[in-house]
Amino acid sequence: MILVIAIGLATGCVYAVVAVGYSTIYRTTAVVNFAQGSYVMIGGFGTYWFYGVAHWPYPLAILAGIAVAALTGFVLWIAVVLPLWRRRAPSYIVLLETIVFGVIVSTAALLVLGPMPQTLPPWIPGFALAFGDSRVDGQYVVVAAATILLLGSCSAVLRFTALGRAMRACAASRETSALLGIASERIGAIAFTATATAALGGLGGALITPAQFTSSDAGLAYGVFGFVAAVLGGFGSLGGALIGGLLLGLIDAAVGRYLSSNYQTVISFGILLALLAFRPQGIVGEQWEES
Repeated sequence: MILVIAIGLATGCVYAVVAVGYSTIYRTTAVVNFAQGSYVMIGGFGTYWFYGVAHWPYPLAILAGIAVAALTGFVLWIAVVLPLWRRRAPSYIVLLETIVFGVIVSTAALLVLGPMPQTLPPWIPGFALAFGDSRVDGQYVVVAAATILLLGSCSAVLRFTALGRAMRACAASRETSALLGIASERIGAIAFTATATAALGGLGGALITPAQFTSSDAGLAYGVFGFVAAVLGGFGSLGGALIGGLLLGLIDAAVGRYLSSNYQTVISFGILLALLAFRPQGIVGEQWEES
């Protein structure tokens, strides 16, 4: 039971990281970025390549993997989203383009590193926690602690800094923020590359890969589960993203352990659909007003 909870919380933390990316980008640019899960895959796979293939020191390999994820987010913004943003393309066109970009990234990872799943050494070798007869891999603890610290920092940036106020102003109105001297395109670039998005997603991949295998198609799963976590918690809410990610991770781990691993995703999503039927605005989302 303890191990199931540890696995669920660690996986849920990564879902939460992806969900926060969705929420942050949506709050600052009104774009739903379905390439969000690719950053997790790039962070894990990139770290593996620099460490296992290029033989860089592990800490440098982790930083390089995160940097590649951040660069991917910047390329997505400059080459795909920004031109459509400037032309005020419909939101569904931008969403479709992010999906296509994610597929291209996954295909590129497959061609470079092949189809075999890969893993990494733990960040703290030999670290583990014992609960009675159960032994929990210390990497799960590292994932949980790092996620809470990073998401708390992101929330503080959005709430209490000039950058955070500028990002929230762009989310409210690009026109008004431009009149106030806020460069919305620069804010969009920051949202897509750094704050709780590409860089943080890459860090999530580097964190979870030592505990679970990663592969070129892992980005799709993280993207879907992260989006569900964002909606479940309350889309646009950072706290809701964390709650939704943790709840989704726990449900997924419990279903796989105690019900059926063959139908794990189907049963987990069925439970979530039932929850959203009772509270469609999400756990911490604001109540919708009926017209």
